[in-house]
Amino acid sequence: MNLHASRLPGALTRAAASALAVSLVGTVLVAATATPTAAADESLLSASGTTWRYLDDNTNPAGASADQRVWTTTAFDDSAWKTATGAFGAKRGAATGIGAAFPITTLLTQYIEGTTTDVPTFFFRTDVELTAADLDGVPAFEGEIVYDDAAIVYVNGEEVVRLGDDGREITENLQYHGNGRTDPVTGTFVVPSDAFEPGENTISVALYQDAPTSSDIYLDVRSLVPTHGEVRDVALNVGADETQANVAWFSTLPGAGEVQWARADGAGGEVDWPAAATSSSRSGTAADGATYHHATIAGLEEDSAYAYRVGSAATGWSEPTTFTTGTFGDEFSALFIGDAQIGASGNAANDATRWAANLDTMTALHPDTAFLISAGDQVENAGSTQQYTGFLAPRQMRELRFAVQDGNHDTASALYDQHYAMPNLSTEQRRDYWYAYNNVLVVAIDSNDSSTEQIAGHEAFLRDVVGTHGDAYDWVVVTFHHSLYSQAFHSRDTDVVRMRDALSPVFSDLGVDLVLAGHDHIYTRSYLMEGTTPVVPAAAPAEGDVLTPDEDQVLYLTGNSSSGSKFYDFDGAKPWTARWEQSREASYSDLDVTPTSLTVTTYATGSQRVVDQVTLEREDAAGPALDVETSARCLAGTAYVAVRATNTGDVPADVTLATPFGSRTFAAVAPGKAAYQSFSTRSVATEAGSVTVTGTLPDGGASSAQDVAYPAITCG
Repeated sequence: MNLHASRLPGALTRAAASALAVSLVGTVLVAATATPTAAADESLLSASGTTWRYLDDNTNPAGASADQRVWTTTAFDDSAWKTATGAFGAKRGAATGIGAAFPITTLLTQYIEGTTTDVPTFFFRTDVELTAADLDGVPAFEGEIVYDDAAIVYVNGEEVVRLGDDGREITENLQYHGNGRTDPVTGTFVVPSDAFEPGENTISVALYQDAPTSSDIYLDVRSLVPTHGEVRDVALNVGADETQANVAWFSTLPGAGEVQWARADGAGGEVDWPAAATSSSRSGTAADGATYHHATIAGLEEDSAYAYRVGSAATGWSEPTTFTTGTFGDEFSALFIGDAQIGASGNAANDATRWAANLDTMTALHPDTAFLISAGDQVENAGSTQQYTGFLAPRQMRELRFAVQDGNHDTASALYDQHYAMPNLSTEQRRDYWYAYNNVLVVAIDSNDSSTEQIAGHEAFLRDVVGTHGDAYDWVVVTFHHSLYSQAFHSRDTDVVRMRDALSPVFSDLGVDLVLAGHDHIYTRSYLMEGTTPVVPAAAPAEGDVLTPDEDQVLYLTGNSSSGSKFYDFDGAKPWTARWEQSREASYSDLDVTPTSLTVTTYATGSQRVVDQVTLEREDAAGPALDVETSARCLAGTAYVAVRATNTGDVPADVTLATPFGSRTFAAVAPGKAAYQSFSTRSVATEAGSVTVTGTLPDGGASSAQDVAYPAITCG
């Protein structure tokens, strides 16, 4: 490989390039069969070793040319441009202020001359010289880039990837576009090797500001290394029900892919892959130029271990991973987490490390958990492949089925849809979906879509899914990102208020039991809500509450941060809040499900301190409600103990009165009526004691029992 004069010494060695590639794509990498070449020994680009020619004077390098991409071609004359090495950037016109993670080597002219208006686009070019031997056997190159706010990468006049512009809204050289709400985004991109040719090749980058008032601009092209087919960002998602799992992954090479799986609870864990079950993937070009794949594993059996791998011989295979299915019965547990939001602290690596450690704690303490629910904002920057890698790096993301929500920090890039494969997606509502697990129906909606029309669409989806499937399940749970009843400031947001007013009555009408959400980074448990009206109990809410909701009463729970990357403070008393806590500790919730109860226990992850516990209990699970009175009296010199049990419930109940002096059962005591019996002690006196009153609902329903004291008495 002959490096052009613009490429300074200091190319990465092959070992260093491999280490960098692993840092980019996590631990699930297996290369496809290929013959290494000289190109594998070098990175074509590096942060400090590549000299770029660049233009930062608010002029269009293509001028009035009919071909506005002419500036990206090898023949273009850029001799009048400035030259320098990266990283390039500016913060309010200065070379400092973006942060320690984003150092600036070369200061860009941020403002149009004589103004404080941002230059909309900055243009960069550099050259590499390759031989046919350099390209032989190398199917693609993978790069790492840090950019703010959007970028398009060209090779020899052809666009190879655009970053921060999933909607392809950039149509001109000089144009404002991008997401200016975030720090510079660290991402990866893939360039097919056929974009290069033997001889001189020109790599160009157009860097876009999002607005005339953007505070900063940044570009650092850190590497471009050969890839021989690697699989990364493998995610094991929930399937349509407990017998399925969906799998999503990225491949650095285009081409068909598949998932293979087989039972792994025998034969020493060895898998005969040629004989394994197979399902082809649905694939497409990802926002970073890689290829994304979605596939489904079906026919799973309960209490079984399965090994699986994804990819192909052409694109590379992932390392085999094993997961277990657990029980398919009606008693199981699941985990719920609030915003992991990798990168929210300003240090994505630290956030990812804490997230992985917290997952280790959760799964070690709850080894039988069936699946994981995330309330959204998995990442801070929607377009950051680095942050997605951090979220998906823990082994649990490949070993434990999980469901995600589209948070407001996830929604600005197609990477969300490409990294996850959710089941039963709506054909009408963006990212609304549903799944079932054993005796629980879960309906997920995209709360980023919050206009009046979009909310009506969510309602139609909810009514269709719950109306069609709800009666087949013991519990109905709804999940989305924007909490309707939280204790932090987002509860005052216009979109949240609009959804609260519109959707809360729908949840009550449909008989939804539990709503799980995030967004506000503060643990909050609501009162039972009838539509938008809190049902405030006489006793103060406490840890361990057992609630018996009416059919139209719904419990709302807001998760705190699950990684510790960001917390929000208390925003003043809210009329709907039963309990809240903000100790600025990462937390999670364990959901324990039975046919008659759903218990949510929330823990501070590090200390395992119980933050709160609440149980939803079916009315028939609690047994009849009985008001019991006892008394003692004398009759003809004999002591008697009288017991009266009044049915205060809504349905008839069988009632048994049991005393030390005998018992009696009354069948079908109507609501408001009482079972009464006076028992003779056959003695002139009796000491104080107690009676046991048992109520049973009809047709073998639930029972309730209570012991009630009676006083001592002496007659004569």
